Amino acid sequence: MCSERECGVYIHTSVTDELLSISGDHNHSANPDQIEVKLLRDKMKERILAETMSITKIYDEEIVKANLSKAATAIIPTVVEYRSNMSKARRKNTPVIPSSVMFDIPELYQQTLAGKRFLFIDVFLKRVIQFFMDGTFDITPAHFKQVFLIHAHKFGQGLPVAFCLLPNKRGRAYTELFDRLQDQACLMGTRFSPNC
Repeated sequence: MCSERECGVYIHTSVTDELLSISGDHNHSANPDQIEVKLLRDKMKERILAETMSITKIYDEEIVKANLSKAATAIIPTVVEYRSNMSKARRKNTPVIPSSVMFDIPELYQQTLAGKRFLFIDVFLKRVIQFFMDGTFDITPAHFKQVFLIHAHKFGQGLPVAFCLLPNKRGRAYTELFDRLQDQACLMGTRFSPNC
């Protein structure tokens, strides 16, 4: 659709941006400043939906990089106007905060930005004998009652290897946690069986 509201021209393209058809005739000349602003807004939107950086920071960076003409600068929305619209778009892309501890982690949050799965057990842990555990935290995320950390003694220090969020402080929760850690160790061809 043409960016001029009064102009009813539609252009249909393929997914590879090849022109398929045009319906109607333009009743005005092209406005290069509006095209410049539209391209910049599209670029900002793409970054806002793909990155977690603040919308204001992305806006500022892209404005500086764009080196807009004076006419384009005059018609581009302010950061406040743009942030409001883009916050809505970003929220649609972000999963809702769980209302209980029973939830599945969306695929998007199970991988690094490079598309690799987070490590459960690192290779050097196959040779670790001594673990330290700490569950003495006063503050926990909503819906959880226990933050439980496991550190491996390696290179003369305790390295955090597991960050666990538990629904309660009952023995059954710890049993479930250690069963899952043992399952992950088995998948890596090793054993996780810390001694008391």
